[in-house]
Amino acid sequence: MVHCGTWDSGDEIQITYLKKQRTLYEKKDKTCIYDQFPRQVGTNKGNFVEMVAKKYFEEQGYNVESYYYLVRNINKREKMPGFIKICYIFGEPRVRLLIAEAESAFRSIGKTVASGDPHLFVYNERAEDRFFVEVKENEHITDNQRILFPIIQKFLCPVFIARVSGKVVS
Repeated sequence: MVHCGTWDSGDEIQITYLKKQRTLYEKKDKTCIYDQFPRQVGTNKGNFVEMVAKKYFEEQGYNVESYYYLVRNINKREKMPGFIKICYIFGEPRVRLLIAEAESAFRSIGKTVASGDPHLFVYNERAEDRFFVEVKENEHITDNQRILFPIIQKFLCPVFIARVSGKVVS
């Protein structure tokens, strides 16, 4: 169980990595301790800090979905194993209700599509412990996330922020 306030409390889960690992990751070096992100194109190219957070939660005994769409890109999300897993865990009707609520909220402010999906879905089915994680390094929550995260928390589960930073070992 994560002991931290949710995204709106200002509390963040602090995760560090060795800076040398980022260099190895970027070079796709097999000695890097972090998995490569499954999709290496477009806005998803790299995703190093998400993979750092993924490993952090896996080491705590959680399963982690790092490649899914929750509210965006209807053409791709329906076939994504991560989305299918989220529907299985929460029940598809509940997930569909969240999507409808998100689409309505975004339309009400003049946007044509909902967006702002958190980076990770983290869960332990045996303990019924589940939550989403938005991974940040130097950036802050976006306006779209300020709209979406309360909806996720209303219909599904908490959303946490993980702040990832590098450190040099002397």
